[in-house]
This record gives sequence, structure tokens and C-alpha cells, in this order.
Amino acid sequence: MNRLRAITAPQILLVLLVVSAAVHAVHAVRLWDDSRLAIIDAVLVVVDLVIAGMLARTLRTPAAQPVPLLSAAVAGAIGVATFLLPSVLALAAGRPLGGLFDGWAFAALLVDAIVVRIAIFALKRTLPTG
Repeated sequence: MNRLRAITAPQILLVLLVVSAAVHAVHAVRLWDDSRLAIIDAVLVVVDLVIAGMLARTLRTPAAQPVPLLSAAVAGAIGVATFLLPSVLALAAGRPLGGLFDGWAFAALLVDAIVVRIAIFALKRTLPTG
């Protein structure tokens, strides 16, 4: 019989990294003519896909997962910063928050925040205690 296996945090993270790459790709295309953030989003697309590839190669060997998990957490934190930093700087300068209400930017923020949380959770479970 075919027994169901539990879905692990690295598997969920793998899917979230691909979703994050897709959201950042759409956001980069939408911002390409207007903002320098499009370059950061384009770089995040490549970084997310590379980390997803690294994580996919280590799904069978949990001992090799700390590097991709830590990389995913850092990439997610950079993704969150690309949303929050321009918003805070716009508030400090007294400019309107046009980018704050962009749906794709907010989707990228949510996905990246979830990536950070799950990567840290999986990293805690992967590292040896002691």
C-alpha cells in the first residue's frame, strides 16, 4: 500500500521560495521603469531560485540542510527589508506611501516573512542540540 508521508518544513519552504521568486518577478516587471527596487527584486528572483535548488538537493539528507535554510532566512529578510525600508524612508521624508499599497509588494512582504519564519523553524529542528 501507498502510505502517506508527512510534509516537512523544508518541503513547504521549497514551495514558498518558488512562490517568492514568482511574486518578486512580477513586482520587478511592474517596477522596472520607475524604481531601483526592481533590480533588487530581480536579484531576489535569482537568489530564491538558487536557494530552492540547493534545498531541493538536500531534502533527503537533513544534515546538509542548515546552509540552504540559513540562506533562505537571509534572502527572506532582505525581501522584507525591500518593502519596509522604502516605506520608512518615505514616511521620514514626508512623502506619500504609494508603494505601500501595491498588492504585489504586499504579497512579497507576506511571502518573505513566512519564508523567514519557516526557515528559522526548520533550522532550529535541523541543528544538533547540545
